[in-house]
Amino acid sequence: MTTSSKDHAAAGQGVGVAGAALGDRGASDAEPTTGERGVSVASVATGGQGASVASATAGERGECVAEPAVTAVVLNWNGLSDTLACLASLSACSYPSLSVIVVDNGSRQSPAAEIAQRRPGVEVIENSNNMGYAAGNNVGIRRALAAGADFVWVLNNDTEVDPGALAALVREANVHEEAGAVGGKVLCSDDPGRIWVAWGRVTWRQSLIELVGAGCLDDGKFDDDREVEWLPGCSILFRAEALREAGLFDEDFFAYHEDVEWAARARVAGWTSRYTGASRIYHRGNAASGGSGHYGGFRKYLSARNSVLYARKHGKLRHKLFMAAAIVLTLPFQFLRRLATGEAGGVVMKVRGWRDALLRRPIPFTELGLR
Repeated sequence: MTTSSKDHAAAGQGVGVAGAALGDRGASDAEPTTGERGVSVASVATGGQGASVASATAGERGECVAEPAVTAVVLNWNGLSDTLACLASLSACSYPSLSVIVVDNGSRQSPAAEIAQRRPGVEVIENSNNMGYAAGNNVGIRRALAAGADFVWVLNNDTEVDPGALAALVREANVHEEAGAVGGKVLCSDDPGRIWVAWGRVTWRQSLIELVGAGCLDDGKFDDDREVEWLPGCSILFRAEALREAGLFDEDFFAYHEDVEWAARARVAGWTSRYTGASRIYHRGNAASGGSGHYGGFRKYLSARNSVLYARKHGKLRHKLFMAAAIVLTLPFQFLRRLATGEAGGVVMKVRGWRDALLRRPIPFTELGLR
């Protein structure tokens, strides 16, 4: 954020840079809360005809202001059917200045030909292996920034968006120039009247985070606009200037909690995160890791591992001690509870993740089925 825009935000909005921060995709995992092969160069606007989203100030002056250029980045890893459904919803988006990039993260079968046939104009970048959520998305984000995008919309491939979802995000970003990222309401695909997640907060408990609104009915309680601590990575509209200042996703995180970590880093750089209930998307939930009801596998391992990485980077001593105590005190009870349901393996994976992070061991990609 340039000095002038920060000054404008402070004076015109009355918003400081206090305590709020940002955030597969899912969102980072929480309790009772993927070498480039080649590039198809074709990124063109895919949005339909929609209402102009101009800044409030310019609108009051009666000026005609061009909509900011937005590039959506959709990461695919062995999920072509989900990706095609996501692209179909983006093609119906009402926002007129939208281009789309699909980054394939080393899928078993290249999706490029089918995407080109079904969604011509969508750019496809193919990574040679599964680089992870953080690094895979960063490939698309760098391409979008190099092409001059004003905003980059990171979307999970297992999401579908309402036609007005993007316009609402851009409108919120235009009103709040201090916002480095904006997110919206994420609803459950299989139960659209129920919220998958609205935003998140860091609790420093065993799972590090809480997904606010998870499982709640969409009854109007989450329809407001507000500054929040972090946003779930399944749908984040990033301001290009914020990405250049705060940096992209931390690739050491591979997957999970990289959205939480970006938020903390952006806050230090003077950027906030905003939530608007006017933006709505629908999410299947952790499709690449077995679904939202699956307890175990690489999701539990990576979430636990990355909670240690987050604490190491951003936690104060009291935070680290609190999290350590929470783990020690709750782990035996969690193991017994999961043992009764046949899910104790998920707890074991969490313990391995914490241990490997503390010992600075590399991720066992092959064993986890990630490569």
